[in-house]
Amino acid sequence: MLTEQTKQEIRDKLAAISAAIPSFRSRPAQRLMIAEVAKTLARCPDPGPKAGAPAAGSTVVVVQGGTGTGKSLGYGLAGLIMARQKGKKLVISSSTVALQEQLTTRDLPLFTKAAGLDAKIEIAKGRTRYLCSYKLSRLLGDMRQVAMFERNESAKTEGLDNESIHRELIAMATDFAEGAWDGDRDARHGIADEVWKQVTTDRHGCINRACPFFRNCAQVNARKRLKEADVIVANHDLLLADLAMGGGKILPAPKDTFYMIDEAHSLPEKAVASFASNLFVNAERRAAEKLASLSATIVEALGNPYATTAARIEDEATSLATHLGDAYAYFASLAQLQPTRECPRPTLEFAQSCVPEEFFAIGGNIQNLSNSLLGLLDECHGVINERLGTDASKQALFEKLLVDVGFYRGRLEVVHTTWNLFLAEPVSENAPPVAKWIEAVQTRSLDYQLNASPVIAAGYLRRLLWEKAAGVVLTSATLTTMGNFDDFLRRSGLSSYNVPTVDLPSPFDYASQGTLSIPKMPSPKNYEAHTQAVTDRLIEDMKQQPAEGMLVLFTSRRQMEDVAGRLPEALRTRVLLQGSQSKSALIAEHRQRIDAGAPSVIFGLSSFTEGVDLPGAYCSQVVITKLPFAVPDSPVQRTLADWITRRGGDPFMEISVPDCSRKLEQSVGRLIRTETDHGQVVVTDPRLYQTRFGRAILRGLPPFKLVAMGREVRV
Repeated sequence: MLTEQTKQEIRDKLAAISAAIPSFRSRPAQRLMIAEVAKTLARCPDPGPKAGAPAAGSTVVVVQGGTGTGKSLGYGLAGLIMARQKGKKLVISSSTVALQEQLTTRDLPLFTKAAGLDAKIEIAKGRTRYLCSYKLSRLLGDMRQVAMFERNESAKTEGLDNESIHRELIAMATDFAEGAWDGDRDARHGIADEVWKQVTTDRHGCINRACPFFRNCAQVNARKRLKEADVIVANHDLLLADLAMGGGKILPAPKDTFYMIDEAHSLPEKAVASFASNLFVNAERRAAEKLASLSATIVEALGNPYATTAARIEDEATSLATHLGDAYAYFASLAQLQPTRECPRPTLEFAQSCVPEEFFAIGGNIQNLSNSLLGLLDECHGVINERLGTDASKQALFEKLLVDVGFYRGRLEVVHTTWNLFLAEPVSENAPPVAKWIEAVQTRSLDYQLNASPVIAAGYLRRLLWEKAAGVVLTSATLTTMGNFDDFLRRSGLSSYNVPTVDLPSPFDYASQGTLSIPKMPSPKNYEAHTQAVTDRLIEDMKQQPAEGMLVLFTSRRQMEDVAGRLPEALRTRVLLQGSQSKSALIAEHRQRIDAGAPSVIFGLSSFTEGVDLPGAYCSQVVITKLPFAVPDSPVQRTLADWITRRGGDPFMEISVPDCSRKLEQSVGRLIRTETDHGQVVVTDPRLYQTRFGRAILRGLPPFKLVAMGREVRV
């Protein structure tokens, strides 16, 4: 229960922020958010030996707040105060790097200092964002390895040569040793991808305390800072990766954590991708063959007492390679997977997730062997760690063997996980299926990619997050679709609990600040007529355009480029086309044009519907050419649609319409960014007004003045 003392502390901190920052003005919606966050987290049991875990879902709240609400302070202030009161860590997760940087460098330091809250704030990143001094040292110690870059096509593309690579490696080593660089890739510009891959490592390649550079490891130092931090800013991918490993491996354990999940609308989709798995059959066969040859090195390092273990590794790895070869041969015999000039990457999907018996025969052996080999390598890994430092003559051998064992453990985990998921059968008739498919992939040689993915991540999130976390706040500007939270709650697994949902009042007066116009247009199903009508409309608007910005959003690159090509030359020079330069450079040029008193128009695709902030004159008109319906063009989407149909549902209304509604709300949200903005949204798709589903979507959009088919109307 939220005590009066806590309420007063929050009021005092808000007053302190207001006094320290003259421009700060706490809005009613922000205060409501603070209250809801504090009230929810107060349900977490107080710390102590008898403290139990909160009931599943009882400390979770879903809060929708639009632009201008002040969400970061809303969850940050209440979250930090409640985390200290309950003895928890505060983890803030975002889906974009831009928001992470904004939180760590501006928002959080600003308000914590103003409030008098002494909080240590750190950003969390994956291991591969940090330098591995051990790999850098080995690379510099044997410059023959650098020659491989000259044979690498990617390196040639990036203009790399031995001399420039060597200089860069020396500079990295020197700067890190002298403390001029902390080993974070993002803090050092200009490192080519092909170079960075050689000087970083993942968890499987890291030898941890066995590493001679462990005491000054960039990644270890970063993890130490996280342990000492009061507030950790992560991203959704890192959060989900930590949860997939059981939690507490990278970030604090869920039971010790209050999570503030910003931009939470993207969490369910990211979770589906995070819990999917795939492998290339022939590539793993070759890896298994190489693992078999490692047995001699194991005996050399550990001696005859481990000859039996080494022999088992050799035998089982050889057998695994054979079974993977059998899988490859079987896939090669399937007519559906025969590449042709017209279809170089054929795909075989399994309807209703039903896999033929032949797969179980092959896959069962691969499952058992990969699991057994993981156990044997774990045994070797432990023994090598114990032997480190006991024999100077074998120290280098031990270190290299640890890296090799870690590498093969990682490969085997992927093999085991993928086949487990691929052969998994539904636990019940109504349980969501696993999408399963095989692709023939032609690179230097033909290989077959085995893929398995959940179609909805609700069960994973329930089991790994909602039922384990001390508390969770989920927030975004677009959590509702068609005016309710039902779709988000279903996809995230929160519909299983009585979770409170809050839709904060907007600080904007949409009816007076903007107009939503739906002009008479041909149906988008008639591509030629619709494309020409969009072009004609844009020509008309651009001829009357003041020295302000316009954002035109397309659902396909084909139509975007087609419309641009149909514009008169005088207007075409005004257009900044996505793909002509980086997104950040394009936006910067757009701003420069407006600042110089010239009109500017951005033609963009879906990536411009989020994370684009163009207030005031930078964007006074948003044109949405077509309702953003996603084509179910992936095995995951098709499997989900088939499952919904078999259960008597309508995939269009259950998947396509809510998804379209969410994307349209994000697009519309590009117009009004501040309380002084004014402008117009034009949707050149008549279905938004003329169809039943369109009107349902329309009711979920901000309450602009609505002009449809040339007259002002109400929905």
